[in-house]
Amino acid sequence: MALIDLKKKTRIVLDKRALPQPPHCRVGLCLDISGSMHNEYQDGLVQETVDRLLAIAGTFDDNGEMEVWTFNQGYSTPPVARAADFGSYVKKEILDNPKVDKWGGTNYAPVMNAVLDTYFRGASVVTSGGLFGLFKKTEQQSPKDTHIPALCLFITDGDNSDAAEAERILRQAQKYQIYWQLIGIGNDTDFRFIKKMADDLPNAGFCHLPNLRVSDDAIYEALLTTELCDWLRKF
Repeated sequence: MALIDLKKKTRIVLDKRALPQPPHCRVGLCLDISGSMHNEYQDGLVQETVDRLLAIAGTFDDNGEMEVWTFNQGYSTPPVARAADFGSYVKKEILDNPKVDKWGGTNYAPVMNAVLDTYFRGASVVTSGGLFGLFKKTEQQSPKDTHIPALCLFITDGDNSDAAEAERILRQAQKYQIYWQLIGIGNDTDFRFIKKMADDLPNAGFCHLPNLRVSDDAIYEALLTTELCDWLRKF
């Protein structure tokens, strides 16, 4: 299915939620790339999911871009996903990308910190200079458009090993204009942590998908919830 058709399906759900003209919102995607997700990547299910989420980004964000992070025990930052990447992003920018750390365990805190740095806090960047690049300089890189709200689509198939630290970050994140849509995939985990966070925090939601082999309509119904649309209506 083409991206334009998926965007139409996104609009249908937003119309049902009485949000036909959503506010400008940055969209980011955090993708679990721990060992248990290996089959979903190899089977093309993650690519299909990225394509569907590009339609959400194209509906909420004027430039149609979607920042992407992958995470296992740490995190990686592949290039931004754009409409031109439809159908090819995962193989090109994740699986064939040697800079993306793959498989391993599952922690949430590092990637959640990276999301907040990118959208709201900024980050320290070390640059090299001088003869042979021996001179190191640390600069604070300020994020752009911090006044624009952000939607983070966070996809995982397992519980994390750093619940206390991740909870601290999510609670601190309430002071920023960000909504975390926490998405649990599969039936082998009870997703106790992200369920609790969604129950406790006004800017976090939880949805469960038995697998990624769901219809386009089903995934948009699950992600574009009434709660999320009510949160977006404030902007």
